[in-house]
Amino acid sequence: MSLRLGIHTAIFIITVFLTPLQAQLISVRSELSKDSMMIGDQVIYTLRVEASDRVEFRMPVLYDTLGRHLELLSPPESDTLRSDGRMTVTQSYLMTGFEPGMQMIPAQNVLYAVGNSVDTARSMPLMIQVIEPVVDTTQQIKPIKPPLNTPLTLREMLPWLAMGLGGILVTTLVVMLVRRHLQRKRYPEEFLARNLEPAHVIAFRELDKLKEQKIWEKGEVKQFYTRLTEITRTYIERQYGIPAMESTTEEILRDFRRSNPEDMLLDEILKELLELADLVKFAKEDPLPVNNQTNLNNAYIFVQKTYPQFYREEVKDE
Repeated sequence: MSLRLGIHTAIFIITVFLTPLQAQLISVRSELSKDSMMIGDQVIYTLRVEASDRVEFRMPVLYDTLGRHLELLSPPESDTLRSDGRMTVTQSYLMTGFEPGMQMIPAQNVLYAVGNSVDTARSMPLMIQVIEPVVDTTQQIKPIKPPLNTPLTLREMLPWLAMGLGGILVTTLVVMLVRRHLQRKRYPEEFLARNLEPAHVIAFRELDKLKEQKIWEKGEVKQFYTRLTEITRTYIERQYGIPAMESTTEEILRDFRRSNPEDMLLDEILKELLELADLVKFAKEDPLPVNNQTNLNNAYIFVQKTYPQFYREEVKDE
């Protein structure tokens, strides 16, 4: 009888001590980065919960205090790790204290559920020694130390960055509205025509005016290409919604390819027109008269090939 009892006892002890950690449903541990601190010093308090994937649990919510005389300085830094069917959640708090003596950090309760069963797991309470500095009254009083320089964090910078970006956007919007108002006030007929006439009608009319003036024959080549690109850019902006007046040649070509990827001939026509105009305006290029006439014709072709199909059908019917 005693031999059998001894065997059962041995088996029970071996089973308990050889049971792997994974068999535990949940464990709650807490620790401190150090067991003592000076008044006003900072210590990291860590709460770690390890549980099986079958367990649903809720971390305790700690606000501005931890115990009676200990204060939390910031929200927790959380980390979650999953491995081998278990999940480990770690929360680290930065705390301080201003009351000397042994201070107790109470146990933290973690509510968990397994199926329909609900229970509470607790961490062990901790003690920390808060040390009061020793003041030697026999020594001469020294000047106050200057403030510590702490690094600026991204969280502190974000509100200022958001305000700066918002200010830039508002300023840009106001400038655009004022500019548009001044243009509308200066050229009321042009803005009225824009609202009433299709983009290609305006473009053809302006190209006809430029063609009749023949200013390149008078030696005003730069003025010719400036006006030619203004007409083309304005047409692209109204026809495709591309901000061509404020964009570079490369940006216009890139956005036009996205809007019109099938016709590579139109892309080449537009590229030749805009790049030659840039050379004339900024590099003092002096193209041949035949090039000037060719680019004017190309502007006509570009508008002719890109304005909406239903307008072309109306022209055919007429």
